[in-house]
Amino acid sequence: MEKAKYLIIGNGIGGLSAAREIRNHDKEGTIILVSSEPYLTYYRPKLTEGIFKDYTADNLLVNDENWYREKNINTILRIIVEKIDLDKQLVQLDDSREIEYEKLLIATGSRPFIPPIKGKYKQGVFALRTLQGLYEFKDYLRSCNTVTVIGGGLLGLEAAWALKQLGKEVNVIEFAPYLLPKQLDMELAHQLEERLNALGLNIYTSSQVEEILGEERANGIRLNGDREIAADAILVSAGIRPNLGLVMDTPIEYNKGIKVDRQMRTNIENVYAVGDVVEIDGMVLGLWTAANEQGKIAGANMVGQEMEYKQPKIFTRLDIGDIKVYSAGNINEYDRIYEYKDDSKGIHHKIFTRDGITTGAILFGEIKNMNKFNTAIASQLPVKELLKEDDRFK
Repeated sequence: MEKAKYLIIGNGIGGLSAAREIRNHDKEGTIILVSSEPYLTYYRPKLTEGIFKDYTADNLLVNDENWYREKNINTILRIIVEKIDLDKQLVQLDDSREIEYEKLLIATGSRPFIPPIKGKYKQGVFALRTLQGLYEFKDYLRSCNTVTVIGGGLLGLEAAWALKQLGKEVNVIEFAPYLLPKQLDMELAHQLEERLNALGLNIYTSSQVEEILGEERANGIRLNGDREIAADAILVSAGIRPNLGLVMDTPIEYNKGIKVDRQMRTNIENVYAVGDVVEIDGMVLGLWTAANEQGKIAGANMVGQEMEYKQPKIFTRLDIGDIKVYSAGNINEYDRIYEYKDDSKGIHHKIFTRDGITTGAILFGEIKNMNKFNTAIASQLPVKELLKEDDRFK
């Protein structure tokens, strides 16, 4: 039976970051990293642009095989962990092996959420989450002219633009009455939709997919209102769900994700969790940057350091063609909005405040000053102080 001082399940950025941090503090302890994927850790956020760029696995790797050898990190790929035995402190693999551990990190990530749509299992329906999935999608696209993206969030819009750059006819279906309702107000969302339409994307808001049409192979979708749209392929971009299968029959506590404290510890001694699979302060973040930082915190605490995870101030950025959008903070609860517009340059900026405090901001068309707004929102800067530096707002 193999033994590991540190056993990591999952080789996304959270697992890799933890392994790196562990090795920084413990040069000798055995680290074993197990993954069901056939690849070493790769830049998952680049999968979307990989739709129109010719990325290979080697292009996308965070570290090559030599790095793992130099760090003495043992990787076991193409293997599924079937069970965690917390009493015996071991895991069972699908090739009948068992691995004992002293410290365990669960970094099993997430899977795409596919809404309950009739016909969703037809050939030609995809959800992009892995490098292998990207290869399969691109191969299928060779015989496709029209692609429909279900979900008009950030990733859905980025995927739609990538598909457009391939020369495809692209439809985007969004359930909400306007695009990016968490990041934009209605006015700026409508401006975004106009700009995207001008780029050749077909945007359908207030729309729900009721059925994927076709026999064995998808050839279109039916929307509410009995509208039908032709489509040779369908890409679902409707969010994620944590991979909780490993912990469901264990005493490890979970809700939407595995519950962890600010040291990334679960309720079980010597068991930690990071990344898309975790829930912290009631939230599943699903962000590459958050998983990277959580891995660092978990790795440090697994070797006896004391580090605490601080929830990041989340901002979003959209960069499509010549369209640039930034959004941060709370744009829904405010008592005043300060605006700056320059229609000739396509610029529209808004600052949202409450009781004189800067609580949110949207920059449309020009985002070069976004770091200033990040700082202002994070520090709860009085808006008067912010406006001293920028007198364009009214």
